[in-house]
Amino acid sequence: MVAILALRNLANYLAITQPEYGQYLVVEGWQDEHSLKQALTLFQDNQYELLITTGGPDTRHIAPKYKTYAEQSAAFLLKQGLDSKKLFVIATPASAQNRTFLSAVFVREWFESQNIDNASLDIVSNAVHARRTLTLYKMAFTSNTQIGIYASEPSGYSLSKWWETSDGAKSVLTEMAGMMWVTCCFNPGEYGSHQEKWGIYERD
Repeated sequence: MVAILALRNLANYLAITQPEYGQYLVVEGWQDEHSLKQALTLFQDNQYELLITTGGPDTRHIAPKYKTYAEQSAAFLLKQGLDSKKLFVIATPASAQNRTFLSAVFVREWFESQNIDNASLDIVSNAVHARRTLTLYKMAFTSNTQIGIYASEPSGYSLSKWWETSDGAKSVLTEMAGMMWVTCCFNPGEYGSHQEKWGIYERD
């Protein structure tokens, strides 16, 4: 009975919302328009100074209009009314290790380049991906950084009855497997090391 209850609450466990209400709102750019609109509402309804989009190469399309999800989501948010002065795009290259972690490292390095110490930021992630995103960002940043998280509401299934649809079952079980891998097996490397960004390749 306990196991069944835990399983049924798995989606809510993964889709964690625990914001810090900081200065910056980081939006994972690979999300669908439904989630991006939620992110924009969060930005507009709170006192964030800057919205940062992240993401690597667009792998969904054969000939994408924008090279990266960071650029793609930024263009969409601008069309939805976001002030361009409050937007910053942090695109990342392809990663052979972990795309979310690589984005986190690039965001951290941007803060460092701006001499921003003890930053406070919140991240908007897609539903059940949120807990994994929060875990990876905390791995990438030092303990001096306050990091919060928002999980967007999924459009294809209900968090409370995720097992009733194939989309829900696939999303939740895939994310749980991903979370287990991050917890037990992922080795990010030392802070500032080459291993943190070992997914970056330079072409001759």
